[in-house]
Amino acid sequence: MTEVQPALVRVMLVDDHAVVREGYRRLLQAEGGIEVVAEHGDAESALAAMEPLARLAPLVVVLDLSMPGRGGLEVARRALARWPQVRILVFTMHDHPAMVAQALDAGVAGYITKTSAPQELVAALRRVAEGETGVLSDDVRQASQASAAKPPH
Repeated sequence: MTEVQPALVRVMLVDDHAVVREGYRRLLQAEGGIEVVAEHGDAESALAAMEPLARLAPLVVVLDLSMPGRGGLEVARRALARWPQVRILVFTMHDHPAMVAQALDAGVAGYITKTSAPQELVAALRRVAEGETGVLSDDVRQASQASAAKPPH
């Protein structure tokens, strides 16, 4: 009996910190079935490079929100308006529920923080690549639940 191999997940990393990109590129490439096909340190170069990459299926963009110039939310909105088949996983230091809500409203498939364990990033990336939406890291989920439990002012 032949074992069916899962589709290769192609990943674009978008983060303005080169050392951060290097670290998670190494982490992801050590995993089977994941290929980092592009890295960008700013929004403009990422959007410019997305045209040919958007045809790769599945393409997951691992996106930081805080970058000079256009931020990650603008990248997400523009990319998804032009290439709705692209899947975006936000990977950021921001865990505030309002930021999470803005990102999800922009159409990102998942949102995890840089305080997450490395395997949480890998697992979230795989879930997003499989088409799942609303993928949240544990700390983001807890912060959102705590915020929702607070009475309004």
